[in-house]
Amino acid sequence: MDKGDVFSILAALLIVSVLALVFRPPVAEAGQEIPEIPTPTPPVTVLPTETPAAPLEPQRPSYATRVWDYPCCHLPDNLTLYGGSDPPWTGTQKVIAFAYIEEGRGGITEAFHVPYAVWRLNCSVSSTIRPEAAHFRMALVELESGTIVEGADLHYPGSIVKNVEKGGKDFYLIVSVDEVDSYRITLETLPEYFSVPLG
Repeated sequence: MDKGDVFSILAALLIVSVLALVFRPPVAEAGQEIPEIPTPTPPVTVLPTETPAAPLEPQRPSYATRVWDYPCCHLPDNLTLYGGSDPPWTGTQKVIAFAYIEEGRGGITEAFHVPYAVWRLNCSVSSTIRPEAAHFRMALVELESGTIVEGADLHYPGSIVKNVEKGGKDFYLIVSVDEVDSYRITLETLPEYFSVPLG
């Protein structure tokens, strides 16, 4: 290839470039845009919210009619052996009432089952006619052995709490009242024991 051929090729390229600059071809218009295909979004799945269980309706044991079948049918003379009121439970957890007795007279309750390892007897006594003479006595008895598990002796209106660390058994209460208008014994436990019953 000689020098003349190389100059001819370069001159041709130069002329084509100048013509391209002078006569600019129209800018290609964008054609129709390709429609954007939306990415499918999965349907929103609404997870069912856990509805809280209906609040437990506390059972209400009644007084027994055949008391002589029980191993222990009378209160001991000295219930002060069981001490005064126990300290309240600490923490912010809600207390769950699972049974109660509300009466104005004494007696022996029917047997009831307590499936919780830790629970308490929350007793409140009211007397308006002769409060100075009000006297409330109560004993929690284990049905199988007849052993008194806990006791309370309360003079005057007021309240007393007795903690019990014995569960999974049948119990009954012996209650004696003098000059008392009404009393309420509420059996209560904490959520951590309520959710894991002993049987």
